[in-house]
Amino acid sequence: LVKVEITRSQAKTIVREAVVSARTAPVRSVRIRAQTSGRINEIVAQRGTFIEEGAVIARLALDERQAQLRQAKAVLQQRSLQYKAAERLHKEDYMTEVELAQSRANLEIAQAEVDRISKDISHTIFRAPFSGVLDQRPVEVGDYVKVGDEIGYVIEQNPFIVRGSVSEDEVTQLKIGQAGSATLINDEVRNGKLRYISGEADEQTRTYQVELEIPNPQGRLIAGTSAKLRLPLEEVSAHELEPAVLTLNKDGEFGIKSVDKNHRVRFHKADIVNNDAGKVWLSGLPPTLDVITVGQGFVSAGDEVTITRNTQEKTAASARNE
Repeated sequence: LVKVEITRSQAKTIVREAVVSARTAPVRSVRIRAQTSGRINEIVAQRGTFIEEGAVIARLALDERQAQLRQAKAVLQQRSLQYKAAERLHKEDYMTEVELAQSRANLEIAQAEVDRISKDISHTIFRAPFSGVLDQRPVEVGDYVKVGDEIGYVIEQNPFIVRGSVSEDEVTQLKIGQAGSATLINDEVRNGKLRYISGEADEQTRTYQVELEIPNPQGRLIAGTSAKLRLPLEEVSAHELEPAVLTLNKDGEFGIKSVDKNHRVRFHKADIVNNDAGKVWLSGLPPTLDVITVGQGFVSAGDEVTITRNTQEKTAASARNE
């Protein structure tokens, strides 16, 4: 008979996880673009620095805008006086309703012009829409910008997100707000909460995008770095075994081999629940098994074998007896 080595394995209850490759990304980022044209007159914020919400990044030269505003305000004052006079004349029947309406229209046109110029002046100052890092600032003093030109790129630093994709059988077991963790490129583990689950699969990969929100109070994380995303799915009964015990049966099915009480080989189909730190967790197996750890490649289901127990297991058993 073929001699095999066995190890007694007892199932444990563990949490099955979705473990996927992911990348870090900011929760918010925005490209600030010019809403009016002009020459850059002042640079206030430098690239790579942290800026508060509302902080000034750069300013355009006002040029003739101030003069235009003074002129528009003078016209507005004139139109206002004219309209008040028109109202008095209308009450005394010296002015028709049409003439009064025309005077009101002139007043509103003058007010609209003041508002337009004032808004244009406010657009000459570029401010941060939220607190974050000014990652890019492609303009310098003296540059001429047109409407739509980029002035700066601001990235919010806290919190951050880790974005990955899960399979269709995993996405049904996830929910917004549940806990998760991300292992960063430096092996640091950050805990967070699931903030987004895609409602539609990617047409090519048939996977669903998910986002885990993690704290970044020191602002040390940067966007685009690799990470490993772990999301708990469900509790399952599984065995912790060495990857070397995995094998295939004659039908190509994946599983492990064990020995029953009659010293005959049995094959068990199994599913990998987790694979971490050189160990695999297998589900779909009986609660207790004598797993063949040496010699499984030389026997088939139904073969009678001679067994010897794992040295470590025998040592542990001796220690318990003592």
